[in-house]
Amino acid sequence: MRQRWSLAVTLLVITAVVFMGIYQSEAKEKTSVTIMSTSDLHGYITPIQYTNNAPANHGLAKISTLVKQVRSRNPEAILLDSGDTIQGSPMEYVHARVNNAPIDPMMLVMNALRYDAMAIGNHEYNYGRNVMEKAMGEAKFPWLSANTLRKNKEQVYTKPYKIIKLKNGLRIGFLGLTTQKVPNWEDPRNIAHLDFVDVVAAAKKWVPIMKKREKADVIFVSYHGGLEHKKEADGSIVPLPESDGENQVYQLATQVKGIDVILAGHMHTPLADVRVNGVLIAEPNKWGSHLSVVDLDLERRKGRWNVISKKGRLLESSTVEPDPAILKLTAQYEKETQAFLDQPVGKIDGNMVVTDHHAFRTHDNALIEFINRLQMEASGAPISSTSLFDNTVTGLPREVTARHILSTYIYPNTLKVIRVKGADIKAALEQSATYFKQNSGTDPVEVNPEFLTPKVLHYNYDMWEGIRYTIDVSKPEGQRIVELSDMNGHPLVMDKEYDVVLNNYRAGGGGNYPMFANKPVVKDINIEVSELLTNYIREKGTVMATVDHNWKIIGGKVD
Repeated sequence: MRQRWSLAVTLLVITAVVFMGIYQSEAKEKTSVTIMSTSDLHGYITPIQYTNNAPANHGLAKISTLVKQVRSRNPEAILLDSGDTIQGSPMEYVHARVNNAPIDPMMLVMNALRYDAMAIGNHEYNYGRNVMEKAMGEAKFPWLSANTLRKNKEQVYTKPYKIIKLKNGLRIGFLGLTTQKVPNWEDPRNIAHLDFVDVVAAAKKWVPIMKKREKADVIFVSYHGGLEHKKEADGSIVPLPESDGENQVYQLATQVKGIDVILAGHMHTPLADVRVNGVLIAEPNKWGSHLSVVDLDLERRKGRWNVISKKGRLLESSTVEPDPAILKLTAQYEKETQAFLDQPVGKIDGNMVVTDHHAFRTHDNALIEFINRLQMEASGAPISSTSLFDNTVTGLPREVTARHILSTYIYPNTLKVIRVKGADIKAALEQSATYFKQNSGTDPVEVNPEFLTPKVLHYNYDMWEGIRYTIDVSKPEGQRIVELSDMNGHPLVMDKEYDVVLNNYRAGGGGNYPMFANKPVVKDINIEVSELLTNYIREKGTVMATVDHNWKIIGGKVD
């Protein structure tokens, strides 16, 4: 009896020890991982507004402070970027166009911040292949884009993905993707060596490879593309699919198995944590105003790590001071940028300063007329259109410097003359007229909310020169162009051909202007518009501000 009791006790002890061992083993087989992400930095490092050097809550110097805070809690935190990195700020313009010899300032800083990978954005191509590939070679981290292939080859241009293995054995896969609409916007010379394929098809190919061949436990997608969505009255986000291939986050989340998180970009929209089909979507806005942080909790079951919870949040640059080490690292670049921006160019006789952006879009004005007339003179085309790109545009004061030029024409666009029919011009004007909300006929003219959210799209409203037209905002969309003629008052003939000069983005149909896509190109002017403006003002010395009032808006209060 005593022996049986002793055996029973022994078995109980062994069982308890085994159970405790299993419990302790299970307890140890849990981990967490933190991923940080930026996107659409557009060359901003210093936290200033270059139009007037006022302080601003953006830039990699502030992001550096946020990154250090996150790493102080989790030294293994991973840092990614979702593209549009080396174009946009005056510092990057000066580096690309004035002195391209040193290391790209963005790569210098991103190396210092120990970025792990970057998805390629559409604006990476703007300064041409040499500038882009130089920056790519200077990065101590891979540039990723699984859907960007070498011309006529099934070979990825850079690398499709990166696998990072943490100390505990967790294998994290990062797939890079780029909006496939790049050919619709980019100068063909800059991408002649490349093909852009569907991002969903590319993800369907590479995610299983990352899972099976690379044994990735978790899949992140760094995608230079956004999540189409609408905001409800309570501020909640309603995800939406899209149809033209520009922002395919929804399709990636619903059609590609195995994705845990999508780190989005391109739309300049802050999204902390949106779920689509169980996939976490995060986007950190533009210029380094926010840092996306995604935390995952995982548990090992049957030899594999499984995500048991995930959470996204946004850290705001407005809450921290810039990292002095980053400001010191880029001090020479900043000095050269400021010297370039302060170079005098010429004078304006009259008023081309933008004080009310809404008024400049509802009234013919000297600034837009000047840009259009410059485009017509440079190209020889009799008709032109351009935009007041966003609400940071300053216009041109009496004493013009390079700072004013780059603050007014903020994109590195070139020009194309395309041959279209009168019906195409009318269709384009109707598209531009959708910028305005339908009016009762007596209320103030207001912007259509669809141009303000989820992304601000002021640059998709064009104003024209070389024709006369009237927009009636009291009428339904598609019926608002109530007068349309040449400058002599003769109605435009719908089936007659006309030559029109546009920037390369619009000439390719960008901004929802399909009537321009695939039209015959009569002439390419491969000089950036900002350079054309600079050269023209410098040559003339003084430019007269003129307004011919060739267009107007009726059907609402515009004063």
